[in-house]
Amino acid sequence: MLNKDAMILIVDDMKMVRTAIKKYLTTLGYTNIIEAENGAEAVSKSKDNDVDIVFMDIVMPIMTGVEALKKIREEKTNLPVVMLTSIADQKMIDDCQSYGVLDYILKPINADSGPEILKRTLQKAYLAKGAA
Repeated sequence: MLNKDAMILIVDDMKMVRTAIKKYLTTLGYTNIIEAENGAEAVSKSKDNDVDIVFMDIVMPIMTGVEALKKIREEKTNLPVVMLTSIADQKMIDDCQSYGVLDYILKPINADSGPEILKRTLQKAYLAKGAA
């Protein structure tokens, strides 16, 4: 799994979702967590911080997750990005795939499965960083 000191960026326009993911990550021992509420903030925070992994919603105001992913990839080609979505839109998934995402997590994330889903994703990120 990623080092417990890893910096994690959570991006979602819904504070409730950011809070839940942060809570699950904290139960796994991660405390170096920053948040953004839209894609534009995500791009800015990924530039200004040494982020190790991003959990990002796809559908957001101001700048979508797909648009933010595209901009992030201009600077950080190997940064693990996990897309959060509540809709299974194949075109959107294909767009994300074309910019290289580590994984997708279907929302809502609940208390029963949330920590385990995030743990598996953090393991994937660790393995991906080792291969980079």
